[in-house]
Amino acid sequence: MPKPVPKKRLPNTVVFTAAFVAFFAWSFAAQAASMLVRGNHQDPASLDPHRISTVYESNIVLDLFEGLTAPDATGAPGPGVAQTWSVSKDGLTWTFTLWPDLEWSDGAPLLSGDVVFSFQRLVTPATASQYPYLFYAVKNAAAVNRGEVTPDMLGVSAPNSKTVVVQLESPVPFLPELLANAFAAIVPAHTIEAYGDRWASPGVMVSNGAFALKDFKPQDRVHLIRNPYFRDAGSVALDSIVYLPTEDQSAAVARFRAGGLDTSLEFPTARTPWLLENLPNETRISEYLVTFYLSFNTDSPALSDARVRRALSLAIDRETIARRVLRSGEKPAYTLVPPSVAGYTPPDVLDSRKPKADRIAEAKSLLEDAGYGPEKRLSLSYSLSSAEDRRRVAVAISAMWRPLGVDVMLNNTEGKVLFARLRTGDFEIGYAGWAADVNDAGNFLSILDSRAKNSNYARFNSRAYDALLDQAAETIDLSERALVLAEAEALMLSETPIAPLFYGVSKSLVGSHVSGWIDNPRDVHLSRYVNVARRAALND
Repeated sequence: MPKPVPKKRLPNTVVFTAAFVAFFAWSFAAQAASMLVRGNHQDPASLDPHRISTVYESNIVLDLFEGLTAPDATGAPGPGVAQTWSVSKDGLTWTFTLWPDLEWSDGAPLLSGDVVFSFQRLVTPATASQYPYLFYAVKNAAAVNRGEVTPDMLGVSAPNSKTVVVQLESPVPFLPELLANAFAAIVPAHTIEAYGDRWASPGVMVSNGAFALKDFKPQDRVHLIRNPYFRDAGSVALDSIVYLPTEDQSAAVARFRAGGLDTSLEFPTARTPWLLENLPNETRISEYLVTFYLSFNTDSPALSDARVRRALSLAIDRETIARRVLRSGEKPAYTLVPPSVAGYTPPDVLDSRKPKADRIAEAKSLLEDAGYGPEKRLSLSYSLSSAEDRRRVAVAISAMWRPLGVDVMLNNTEGKVLFARLRTGDFEIGYAGWAADVNDAGNFLSILDSRAKNSNYARFNSRAYDALLDQAAETIDLSERALVLAEAEALMLSETPIAPLFYGVSKSLVGSHVSGWIDNPRDVHLSRYVNVARRAALND
């Protein structure tokens, strides 16, 4: 056999250029068909609404599916598969009336039985959804999720094919907003029963949103096409959408400038001044209800000691992280719940007013009490995704911990791999963020409920904390409820299962040829409201 001739390796710039040429050829051919190309930061781990766990997956799912309600162009809840709804005087019974003649993307009728099936599937333990605890106010939802009663006991019923009744155990005034989230989407009973876990695959998936799934190539793209069976298909301007993973934020900026992306999420903060000066109309920075934090795995031997966790939190200079490392409008965070959340005043955290030297001295004393110091240094691993800003924050925090005698090994990984490790507990310290599902303090605090298995990355287990969350859920007066939630947050922060870092902002690049993209505190942008004008030429 002849010896193969080694292939000459091309310089990276040549390979990058060749990839751009191939992408542009494909992109230009598609422009006539009105395509929107969205940089979505992270590759989805799942497109099953009940099994997603990140905002990047939610972005795609909201284009594919609707719940009883759905976000409007401003991110506020509006009609979804339900045309109208009403609530009883006691706030415990919600009645939803579906639109007439609803259909799935395969032409099958969408009926109230699909809604009942969807809610039962969401809270059934076998589904392994991250979000059932958000629906524990629904009658018997907690018992179903714990396997104590069968799914048919859930307080969601269908008196007829076009009506759904949701029975609550305690009032949830923001229920329409909660139901507009991607994880509350209505899913097709007939397809899931026929295909099982394969139902969310290309060529099989059936959806009810403005778009349908054409193709999904991991690490490459998710391609959606217009759904002609959508209830309001005539108002949708786009024929297709392509979601691209853009975890390399600098490469995403370059691709956007070259015309290869119409929109892109999460540009590097180091580029913010340049972008604001050179692309002022395309650079969007807006208020966002999100908190970024470090999760301390309390099952880890060293981090099971609250003194160690508190010492690590005390030594973090949040002002430096927000104002010098990030510099895009982020604000230092000492609480999990952002101060801008409606109807809530976070507990007063004295650490925010302590001089840095005092915080460091207290941190050293706590570590000494826990048995660590110059003669016994503490070594920990810090897990994060490979995005540039995440690494900049991690490097800064590692430097802040070094004077305490703490050595940190940074464990960079792909975003969806990081979230899988956080959920399974395969980490010591993990970088995470929580974006509000609803504008409510309880939505933030519930992620550390010991019963919230898939969001309580820290494995925080406090009966007192859980009891306060339960008390808040049963408190009808909103002012009293806010006080109970603040008590719960103060208790949690004293145990330090997490270290809040900063309140984030949404950072997006949106082409000047894109219309209908409205900044909002939820950072929700359904493609059905967006349109693109054909570009005359690529930017330099």
